[in-house]
This record gives sequence, C-alpha cells and structure tokens, in this order.
Amino acid sequence: MRRSIPHWSHSRRQGGFTLMELLIAMIISLLGLSAVGSMMMNFSKKRTSITQTLSAQDNGVMALYRLERDVAQAGYGLMNLQSCATILNGTSASFTHYPVQITWGGAGVSDSIAVKWANPTTGAPGTELDNSSGTSMTGSQYNVRSNVGFSAGDVVVSTLACAATTVGAITNTTTIPYSYSGTALASSSQTGFLAYFGQAGQFINRQYAIGPTAMTVADYPAFTTNNLVDNIVYLKAQYGVAGAITGNPATVARWVSGATTLNGTGCSGSSIHPACVVAIRIGVVARSAAVSSEPVDQPNPLPLLPVVFGSDSETFALPAGSSNLRYRAYSTVIPLNNVIWGR
Repeated sequence: MRRSIPHWSHSRRQGGFTLMELLIAMIISLLGLSAVGSMMMNFSKKRTSITQTLSAQDNGVMALYRLERDVAQAGYGLMNLQSCATILNGTSASFTHYPVQITWGGAGVSDSIAVKWANPTTGAPGTELDNSSGTSMTGSQYNVRSNVGFSAGDVVVSTLACAATTVGAITNTTTIPYSYSGTALASSSQTGFLAYFGQAGQFINRQYAIGPTAMTVADYPAFTTNNLVDNIVYLKAQYGVAGAITGNPATVARWVSGATTLNGTGCSGSSIHPACVVAIRIGVVARSAAVSSEPVDQPNPLPLLPVVFGSDSETFALPAGSSNLRYRAYSTVIPLNNVIWGR
C-alpha cells in the first residue's frame, strides 16, 4: 500500500530562506544602501556648492546695482562749484563738491566712493550773486539777481565762501538771509554764484565703503555707517578719463585709480581736471556665507578689473586660510551722464 506524505511536512520543506540566501540578500541591500548614501552625500555637497555660489552671486549683483544706481545720478541738480576745493559745513565734516570721488585705499586695500547729487523740489539749480549795490554778500545776507525758488530752510553754497549755509525767512525778491553754524562769513563785493542744495534730504552725499562683514553706506550729514550688502569683502574703483576736457561725445582714453587727484587743469598726469572724468569702473568681490567642507578650486589672485587702454589691472588676493570659502568677482562700467562741469 502506498504511503502518503503529510501536508504539513511538505509545506515546511518549501517555506523560508537558507542562511546563505539571507547573507546574500543582506550584502545586496547593504551595497544598495551604500550607493544611495554616497549619491545623497554627493548631491548634498553639490547643492551646498550651488547655494553658496548663488548667495555670492546675489550679493555681488546687489552691491553693483546699488552702486550703479547712485553713480548714474551723480551730479544731477548740482551747480558748477569749481572754485570751491572744499565746502565747509559748519561744525560738521566738510566735503568736496565732486559728483563722484574715489578715495584710494592703497594696493590690495579696498577703496571708498562718495557720490553726490541733489533732487530739489523747485528745480532751481541756483542764482547769480549781484554786486550792483556794492556788496554781494554780508555776514548774514546774500544779494542776488532773483531768489525765485528759494525758501526758508534751504541749504545753499556760495562760490565766494564755499560754505553750506541755511536760508532764513525771505522778505523781498533780491536778497536771501542766511545763517551759518560755524565762524561768521566775511562780506564780499565780488561776483559769483549761489548754488541751491535744497531742503534737508534733497542733497545726497552718500559714501560707500567695505566694513568687516559687508559693504557699508553712510549718508550726509551725520554719515552714520550702516551695513548695506552682506559678505562683500573688496571694492576697487577707477576713473575713466577722456583725452581732453573739450569734445563731444566724451570717450574714455584711459582708466586711472583713485590715487589720481581731481585738482588739475588737464587730462594727463596724476592730477586731472574733474571734467576729464566721463565714466567710473567699479569692481566688487563677494564671498560665500558658509564654509565648504572641501577646498574650493578658484584662481588666486582673483581677477577683478582687467587691463583696458593700458591701465593697471586690479586683482583680489584670497586671504590666508580661506581656501574653503567661495569668492566671486563682479565689475561694471558706469557712464557719468550728469557731469556738472559740462563739456
């Protein structure tokens, strides 16, 4: 008689895995997890690198945008004050009247840039001083051809005193009373002009520089320094100088550093006439906010302002110990459309 095999015994022989099968499955799983983990780590590093690059790019572009916007306004609403090397400002800091002035920081050191313009509500750039009565200016009053557009509280500068004074209450059409917070101004019977700077806040004298962690800005009259764009670590600027004071259109013949002064009579040498400046070239270096886990492959020094028309180039030397930080250089050229000296 044929003996039958119990059902439970047949099922037990077919179920489960052998030890060898389990070991193989575990090895395959570990290899898969290792591959996925390695891929995720590479993805995380790549994402961090892209984030740092975009952060530096955003900061660099924002810094150039702010500088370009203000430099493009330079000189707007201001009168020619060439006879004034410096404008006295009472007990506050004096300032120059140049629409754009670069203060050279030295080789390998950031520059600073001062930009000036006015936005008077009346649109009056100024008026001519009148000496027909024998005295065009006293210690408390300007004699003028017309005081139309002037009102109490306006800031004005005469070419005779080169000082920022405040207009008082006007009672007629040919005089402008004023006050000055410094030493009383001397009277004069010479001819000249009275430049209109407008009410408080209508004259812009803005200074850009590099602080410990950001590009900074400071505004007239207090010049309180505030951080403007984070992680901007370097700033260099150059004057675009025309070949001659006269000529239209004005074109850049050479680029010179801020070590060039603006008190010359022509467009050559290390001291030039302000009317020779027809453009500004600016370069900034932005740095990533976070440190990379690995050294960043980037040139050192970092090119910033290349050689143009035989000018000196500007580069940025990466600080020691910063190989794991990402640096990016950005530059722009800004034509001066509102040069107050004219051509």
